[in-house]
Amino acid sequence: MLFPDDFSTWEQTFQELMQEEKPGAKWSLHLDKNIVPDGAALGWRQHQQTVLGRFQCSRCCRSWTSAQVMILCHMYPDTLKSQGQARMRIFGQKCQKCFGCQFETPKFSTEIIKRILNNLVNYILQRYYGHRKIALTSNASLGEKVTLDGPHDTRNCEACSLNSHGRCALAHKVKPPRSPSPLPKSSSPSKSCPPPPQTRNTDFGNKTFQDFGNRTFQGCREPPQREIEPPLFLFLSIAAFALFSLFTR
Repeated sequence: MLFPDDFSTWEQTFQELMQEEKPGAKWSLHLDKNIVPDGAALGWRQHQQTVLGRFQCSRCCRSWTSAQVMILCHMYPDTLKSQGQARMRIFGQKCQKCFGCQFETPKFSTEIIKRILNNLVNYILQRYYGHRKIALTSNASLGEKVTLDGPHDTRNCEACSLNSHGRCALAHKVKPPRSPSPLPKSSSPSKSCPPPPQTRNTDFGNKTFQDFGNRTFQGCREPPQREIEPPLFLFLSIAAFALFSLFTR
């Protein structure tokens, strides 16, 4: 791992990359802790990128890895002399567990440092020398075992604390989960089945009778209709016939 304080290695690698792509171009790279996001002076351009870095709290010694370490660069060219200068600021993060702690400086692997400088050189070549645009190297291609998704910790990000909008420009935004779509309403009215008849017991001495004989209704079939009672005149005829038989004996 290399520290940003060992910036001479950064400057040397930057010069080598520029000479490979643009021989004769003279660009300088300096570390500047005074530049801020969206605060480039007149005639300067701004370039931002987020990379993978590792932090360690100087108070509790807790360490963590972040895929959203912000690197800010301000550049000013002198195209007539094919030269220019670039100023870089590496933003820190605070420990989530300690209250009132300082912003810690991240550590980077050699591969990450080369990626940062490659992206910066490609941006300079594209903006000031008309080179074609080259896609930036992603964190996922570095094979680091770290979760790259998730919300950006704006409360503990140094770049977010300095930005007038309250967030650094490349703060990771997580899309809110989609709410489940409501089920489509059926146009045809639903047919409700009548509730099954309840069984009622009636005691007569030692015998028990069930009013409906434990009948079971299936599906939406209508309950059976009551039987038609015999007419009154039938009972009267039977009674008259019984009296006639009694008197004729």
